[in-house]
Amino acid sequence: MTPRRREPAIAGVIAAAFLVVVSGAAGAAPTADQVPWRWWDGAAYQLMHGLADPPALNRDDCRPTAEHPHPVILVHGTGLNGGNSWATMGTALAAEGFCVWAPTVGAPGGSGSTGGLDSLTGASAPQLAAEIDRVRGLTGADRVDLVGHSQGAIVASFVAATVRADAVRTVVTLGADPAKSGEGPPEFVTAMLGVLSAETTRRDAEATLAWLGDEGVPFARGVRYVAVSSDYDELTGPVVAPIVPGWVDLQVVRLQDGCEADRSGHLTVLASPRAADLVADALVPAAALAEPGGAPAGSHPPRCVAADQMLGVLAPVPPR
Repeated sequence: MTPRRREPAIAGVIAAAFLVVVSGAAGAAPTADQVPWRWWDGAAYQLMHGLADPPALNRDDCRPTAEHPHPVILVHGTGLNGGNSWATMGTALAAEGFCVWAPTVGAPGGSGSTGGLDSLTGASAPQLAAEIDRVRGLTGADRVDLVGHSQGAIVASFVAATVRADAVRTVVTLGADPAKSGEGPPEFVTAMLGVLSAETTRRDAEATLAWLGDEGVPFARGVRYVAVSSDYDELTGPVVAPIVPGWVDLQVVRLQDGCEADRSGHLTVLASPRAADLVADALVPAAALAEPGGAPAGSHPPRCVAADQMLGVLAPVPPR
């Protein structure tokens, strides 16, 4: 997404055309009116700021509050990174009082701006586990919440069920079918792109089978799962709740329930106001829920804003 060079004239055009993330005072949390509502805003911000992440993300000085006691770690999908994926969702969550981190995981060679292209077991999962440890150490939190998009949903679910089950409270997914998360990362990551060796691919496949466990489900006891899905997702299509054992705490939320005007697709769901509200509601402490599967007590309903599958938001976004 990043050009080889950034001409001043080109940068000026981009700055005028894109709604780039607006930062407040240094170190301050963003406000609701600073949330960018275009799915490309994160990439635009990085383009204009030397690949730096939008200011709402990765604030190591942020400390959880009694209202939002669990740090939130956002996990991007294939070929993306933390900054260009989560400008909208991260800023929206930070504006509501959450502490938000968005690492880049699975970048070939261990660094770079393009993630999700390396081994699940050799790169993405251990890197996410290390970020969980780091964030818990910074904040003193006993557990974190994970929000994953596309392949990031698989990585988050894998880590929550295997190497950090005792450190994860909630896993929220976007652009993923919970019935298929146990199949591991998309095959094209290992096959078509030819990034991984045959041995690494075999190791990842074996780890995926072990992840399913004796009962054959990619979920962990004691972890709450919320899958936000869109009927217009080009990769998943309509999603229904899979049949799972009774001990699995899983809720599938259809984006179009109550808002058929939101036709967000696989990428544009990252900037859907309704999706942002559903994710925020899923991350409130369990004690604040009005009823099982219900909205947080005293909260406002998720917004309903017209959105196109490819273009994203089509109308002004009202405050919640």
